[in-house]
Amino acid sequence: MGRIVDGVPPTLAGTTNESVLTYLRDRSAHSDVASALTEALAPLGDVQIFSPDFGRYRSIAAASQGVVFAFAVGMGLIGFRLDSELLGRALASGAEASSQAGAAWAVFTLFRDDWPLPDLQFWARKAYVNARS
Repeated sequence: MGRIVDGVPPTLAGTTNESVLTYLRDRSAHSDVASALTEALAPLGDVQIFSPDFGRYRSIAAASQGVVFAFAVGMGLIGFRLDSELLGRALASGAEASSQAGAAWAVFTLFRDDWPLPDLQFWARKAYVNARS
């Protein structure tokens, strides 16, 4: 798995990440949601996983090459930054757009009784590739 950092790395400041970092700033993440995201990220290479405060169960996010591409918040939300084609596919398969995080973000709700679990490894890999291109 990637490097784990407590706090938001200063290298992520800038317009590319501004809206998602603002969205994540005051949010928390249940440990089950954080675990689901970190498990999906495990097979990926150069990933930096960070949180404003791991000890207080704050939101977690992942970045590669200075681009935040995934996050976990709340009791069951995982978001991925996707290109426009994959964003459309994600929205068609049950994700929701997140205008607060930014226009390129698809957010999946986990632990829904009436919906299958999204393929988090697939979406994590696609968001990772998008961040690195």
